[in-house]
Amino acid sequence: MHSSSMVLAETGRRTAPPVERWSPPLDSEGLARIASLLRQVKPLEGIVDDVGDVLGEQDPGESEFGEIAERLRGDRLRLVAIANAAGDGDAEVCRLLQRAHTLRSEALPAVSRQALGHLRRMAGLVNDLLERLAETNIVKDVA
Repeated sequence: MHSSSMVLAETGRRTAPPVERWSPPLDSEGLARIASLLRQVKPLEGIVDDVGDVLGEQDPGESEFGEIAERLRGDRLRLVAIANAAGDGDAEVCRLLQRAHTLRSEALPAVSRQALGHLRRMAGLVNDLLERLAETNIVKDVA
């Protein structure tokens, strides 16, 4: 007779199998590090602000082009990562991801008018991708 069956037969009660003691996957330092990283993540509303800096009523100053381009690259990377992680296969999202891939390889032109055009294309793509991700409920709707 199996030992657990013997216990049940002898006492009328079933014994629980041994359970390993649970330990958290991260210690306090690991949790603090993750909390710090999460605090550094720009809210999606910040992406809208970056887009507005380029597509708003007033063009940004030429001295700001490099910084704005860097922010838009980060915004694009974040939205592409979100879309890829969601993997819902929406045709419009796929088209926008292809555009993002194409824009990724383009450097910021040295000529001011061309650089502004590049920033506008980047901001337009980021805006379109954010809007589509909101429409498909991949991200929450943003202002």
